[in-house]
Amino acid sequence: MATNKGKKFEDAIRQSFEKVPDVSIDRIPDQVTRYRGSSSNICDFVVYKFPILCYIECKSVKGNTLSIHSIPKKGKDGKLHGFYGNIRDNQWTGLRDKAKIDGVVAGVICWWIDHDVTKFIPIDVLEHYRKIGRKSINFSDCYGLTVDIWGEKKRVYFDYEMDSFLKQIEDHYMFERVSAIVWKGFEDLNRYKGGD
Repeated sequence: MATNKGKKFEDAIRQSFEKVPDVSIDRIPDQVTRYRGSSSNICDFVVYKFPILCYIECKSVKGNTLSIHSIPKKGKDGKLHGFYGNIRDNQWTGLRDKAKIDGVVAGVICWWIDHDVTKFIPIDVLEHYRKIGRKSINFSDCYGLTVDIWGEKKRVYFDYEMDSFLKQIEDHYMFERVSAIVWKGFEDLNRYKGGD
């Protein structure tokens, strides 16, 4: 019997999160819609560790790239629905909407199987790549824009260091928040002084 690497990867992610103290992780069960092979969930996991809430979709890909291009298809309702390569349209939209909420981080944990590289890619980064016309993300393109997820490789799958991952997410989020507050302060000060 063939092993579904994607489901086993999700299990490895869940088990790694469960080892982190004071973390809440909820697996969102797939709710199959009437269309074969489709699900209405926006992600696989909702993870909370004070002060950050994460919506995480897990993807395992063979080769070098995570596909993010949109291929509109006409549904039975007559409307065009996009499929963002490896990410369904409802996942794309749902993750993007969640990421707009203060205190929420949303994105994709991607395991490039052939390279044994696992990274968290914020949905904002994926959205940026789509807007500039990219159809995929190469595993080597992500440095500086993603969060590396380290772990100890067992036979095939990893025992990930999710405590370190969550700390990196928190530090990045807090840095972005503080930077936005400081930048707004500079803009307000500049206006007060009569500058542009």
